[in-house]
Amino acid sequence: MTFEIEGLAVWLPGRGVAVGPVSFSVDGVTVLTGRSGAGASVVADVLGDALPRAALVRGTWSQHVTIHHVGGVRLDPTLDVTVAQALGSNGALAARLWREVTGQEDLRVRARTLDPATAAVLPALHGVIRSRATRAEGTPTLLVLDQPLTHLTPSLRRALAETVRACADSGVDVCWIEHDLAVAVPHADTVVEFLEGQGPAVQAGATWTPRTLPLPPEAALARALGAPRAAWWDLAGLGAHPEVRSAVPTRGAAPARDATATSVSPGRSGLPWPVEVVAGETLGIVPADGDRSTALAVAARLAATTDGEARPRPRLSWPDHVALGRLVTAWCRAHGGDPAAVLAEAGRLAVVDPARTLRQHSTGECRAVAWALGTASGRTEVLDQPEAGLDAHGRRVLASALAERDASTAVLLVSHDAELLVRACHRLLVLPPAGSGPDGAAVLGPPALVADRLPQPPALRRAGSRALRVADVLRESR
Repeated sequence: MTFEIEGLAVWLPGRGVAVGPVSFSVDGVTVLTGRSGAGASVVADVLGDALPRAALVRGTWSQHVTIHHVGGVRLDPTLDVTVAQALGSNGALAARLWREVTGQEDLRVRARTLDPATAAVLPALHGVIRSRATRAEGTPTLLVLDQPLTHLTPSLRRALAETVRACADSGVDVCWIEHDLAVAVPHADTVVEFLEGQGPAVQAGATWTPRTLPLPPEAALARALGAPRAAWWDLAGLGAHPEVRSAVPTRGAAPARDATATSVSPGRSGLPWPVEVVAGETLGIVPADGDRSTALAVAARLAATTDGEARPRPRLSWPDHVALGRLVTAWCRAHGGDPAAVLAEAGRLAVVDPARTLRQHSTGECRAVAWALGTASGRTEVLDQPEAGLDAHGRRVLASALAERDASTAVLLVSHDAELLVRACHRLLVLPPAGSGPDGAAVLGPPALVADRLPQPPALRRAGSRALRVADVLRESR
């Protein structure tokens, strides 16, 4: 079965034309991508009947098809239900998929006890199980996944992508909105890239070349070294290249030598040794076991001590009903900074409109705003997955901004994204798994020395290179 979309256009209140008109087919795994705010998630909301009531929709799409929609995952408190209840099944298929994706066996555990990354798998697996059950009844089925990888660890991302691929192979068509192209594209039959002001670019997954987005590092390097298109995602083949094996990492930017450093004691940080937080640096904090709650707790204690506060600050919750311009002005009035500069900083990562509310911006656009507001706070900022929802271009700009920032305060970055971490951070702190005992010591050092200790090292390290960036290898080849 092929799911057809013809002339789809959407108008949203407060935003205007959000997408369209676009036409394309969904057959097998079709990945929708593009710059943040380009409209891919709006298409998912149309198919999932999740648009606001005042939205206007024009166009047609295939009828007599059962659509299962899994919306953008939010890290809201997990309901106190068992895994089986969250998956909607305790049958053999649910048990097998849960084991294959997470490595866990018991469907009777409470979802609330899972670490946040593992719990974030549940909505997508629920959609896969329902879709396969519907298709087994002989009903044409479409599964719509809106950025299901956002809050997952690298290992969970790979496992879920393989599960989505197997779901499509069972006869379910999958419309997959995604920004992590290094994981999604190798599993895609078709890639639809949304372009600003024109129709989407539709290409076969096996021959996909981006129009507005940077290639993931392994594909970019393979292309630069003249590898055939079929070998762009082959890390083993890439590692066999002499230039890749001989390349070394270049020294990244570092805070000034006379920058102020605050030593945080073990009793305060919860770590076995004192940790220095250096003004102007970006310090990445990574949980080896994927439990971001532990990393966030450490980051909050480090930030509070550095700023001389008695206790960690509670997480901010931005009002989503206030016009962005008013929100930025109020924030800068309270914390200092120039509202125009904050909006310009957010605009480097994604297109934002001061007349629209946060609710009327996409997830990536909201992340850009949160990052820009943090730069104007004058405090040690804790950034929790600032890359979530950002497209590949926005993540690259964010990494450069964090690495090259000229500020009197530090940034503490909690993320699973190895490529962002090694590009954005001056140092990395890898926390040991919970309950690992004395053998599970934390590791602190520059990315070139610590990258191999990340839960999933960056792509070039996995290919066997000592380099961290494509530019390091190409510099050697010249």
